[in-house]
Amino acid sequence: MIKTFTLVRKKPGLTDQQFFERWTEHTRDWDLRDHPDILLNRLALLKDNPQFTGIAENHWPDRAALDAAAAWYATPAGQSHWADLCSFMDIDNSPTVIVESEALVSAENGIALIPFPAA
Repeated sequence: MIKTFTLVRKKPGLTDQQFFERWTEHTRDWDLRDHPDILLNRLALLKDNPQFTGIAENHWPDRAALDAAAAWYATPAGQSHWADLCSFMDIDNSPTVIVESEALVSAENGIALIPFPAA
């Protein structure tokens, strides 16, 4: 499995709540249809953050699925999807990162590394 996080900025002119409503609707109406390989779509609205409005966490079955989704945006259907996304999100200033390593840390269990497949 591959995890990605996108640090999201909204377009100017939207309140945080307007943005979040539009973002969740886009995810329901577009992402669930166009990216059926995504195992998890988790969207979080940030409180009082001047740099980013939200964080999207996505889980993909493997790197091939993530790469195929990225390449799909060059298709006519992908361009329509992209245009809708750009209508409320500042895409150029919303970077996506891929998680390389992960650990659960607690007083009870210490450090538990979560295995990731080689990318």
